[in-house]
Amino acid sequence: MMTTRWIRWSALSALMTLVFATAAAQLETAAARLRFGAYFPSDTDLQAFNKTWFAVGLTFAAEGVPLLGSDATELSADLFTHQTGGSRGAVTSLLVTQVYEQPINNTEMRLQLRLGAGLYIVDTTGPSKNIFGGRVGLTLWFNEAYSAELNFDITDRFGANRDRASGFSFTIGYQF
Repeated sequence: MMTTRWIRWSALSALMTLVFATAAAQLETAAARLRFGAYFPSDTDLQAFNKTWFAVGLTFAAEGVPLLGSDATELSADLFTHQTGGSRGAVTSLLVTQVYEQPINNTEMRLQLRLGAGLYIVDTTGPSKNIFGGRVGLTLWFNEAYSAELNFDITDRFGANRDRASGFSFTIGYQF
């Protein structure tokens, strides 16, 4: 168990170092995107708090990593939160994501596939937990500024009930 966790964090650290080094060299072309929407947890214990949580995210995009063949590399911070009748909870993700893009016919629209990994901070009951997780997502860009994004986040288990902070999120984004 401890060895597996150490290997995961070492691999994630090496990947993040590679991505940060590449992104730092390309900051002149970086773009930021702000996203708002909803998060739908798939874990029944998290659904007991609230079936729909508020989602907000900030993403910085730079050129992709040539070694991985990606079109862009993103560093993102997302907050999924709820507050209902005295109960509150939050899941925060800090991810490094590789983006693969495909134009849609002869329009301004384009479709992106996202594959990311990183740290999730879960603060639902008891002390907060730091866990490893990943994201798979699709983004439809309507033009250079506006997008709609559907993601599925999956995390390690945490807590006494072996919960997961996994779920779908749907957000609308604006790139500036």
